[in-house]
Amino acid sequence: MFDEPDSENTFWLINYTGNVVSSTGFISDKMHKNEQALRWDGETKSPSVTITSSANEGNGQEYTATNRWILGPTPQLSVAWAPSRNSRWQYRQPFQEDYPNATVKFADSGVLGSTFTYIGAYEEHTHHADGQQFQLIVANDAAPADPPSEIFKSLTMASKHMPGKSPDKVLAFVLPDPSWRGGYASPSRDELWVHEDARLSGPRNLWIHEYVHTRQSFELGKEMMWFREASAAYFASNLSVEQGRTSQSDVLQLLTAKKFDESALSKPNTWASHEVPYYQGAYTLWALDARIRNATNGERSLFDVFDRMNSHEGTIDYGDFKRIVTNIAGQSIDPWLNQYVTTSALPELQEDVGSIAGDVESNKVDDSNSRKTSGGNGNFSIPDANRLPVMIDDSSLTLFMWGGLGLVGLVFALVVAQYISGQIKRIRKF
Repeated sequence: MFDEPDSENTFWLINYTGNVVSSTGFISDKMHKNEQALRWDGETKSPSVTITSSANEGNGQEYTATNRWILGPTPQLSVAWAPSRNSRWQYRQPFQEDYPNATVKFADSGVLGSTFTYIGAYEEHTHHADGQQFQLIVANDAAPADPPSEIFKSLTMASKHMPGKSPDKVLAFVLPDPSWRGGYASPSRDELWVHEDARLSGPRNLWIHEYVHTRQSFELGKEMMWFREASAAYFASNLSVEQGRTSQSDVLQLLTAKKFDESALSKPNTWASHEVPYYQGAYTLWALDARIRNATNGERSLFDVFDRMNSHEGTIDYGDFKRIVTNIAGQSIDPWLNQYVTTSALPELQEDVGSIAGDVESNKVDDSNSRKTSGGNGNFSIPDANRLPVMIDDSSLTLFMWGGLGLVGLVFALVVAQYISGQIKRIRKF
């Protein structure tokens, strides 16, 4: 229950995605910047709202709905409240944030992530290493090409060598057909999914590729759009070499297997296909890494460039990229970059180029693993403090979820009950 508010403007639902199909106790309203919002009517003691989220969202490859399971988008929703008329607004995202003493329940079984919601039977594997947790959800009927223990080992070793702070938790899903035979990752939420056919061996290593995406916190300008996929492909192949899961010759053979004619990395309108960053881009980054290593006697690498890009404030344009590379290399590499990033020319790359991870401590991983099976036959920005809206830290939320298997819709119903001061938020699903 909520403490009685001093004003009818004390409680709002804002910044939501999905479609609001019904609500009780809320009034459709707009904030001062004209954003659509729902305002509590000031009278209803248990206001509620029902939001639908479609698995057809995105480009058609991110989410999947079948008769046995669904992987759909978790809606974004911010709850805003103020304990009193003159107090500061406070904000929470009940679908994206963890709360103490919170419980989540599904009608049958499922997993609520910040980006993905899975409904259906599944098998769960967990892995702990170096203060980090990996949670692997194997969807109904999915059979990963590699055992979870090997997936965890590869991801843990990759995490150790990636720049920056490792995320505390990573949520990963393994999906069978009819999911797209690739993968998808949410950088801001440390969540990803990979098709069951993805293998750790070979120069692609889709598991590391998607994991690298979760470690990319930079924003890229148009001339740098190629770098996101190129760096993921580069690190996936590089770290796979370090782990002994492929060879540099196999990497070079893969990256040079396709030619893209007049495609220039910094000019997306010249790309022969969407694959240009994955092949030409990754190949160019291998060559760039070799130049940086040669210029610094092996003391710095593309690893450091990636790290500097992650800490860069604001959007990274091509000029920023060149300055970062120059700073890391200790000398200007601008002419080289201009030749191989802004034109269709390809650099030369030898099979004995270095690798970013450097010294790897062997394949030993100090960790712990657990596994459990879930039954069941069916189964998101927060405004600043000067803007309207808030809720009380001791508020109680009851979250109900229904998933219609065989349908492309997920229904999220949020019920806010009036609450006794001192309680903690509670999220419940079924």
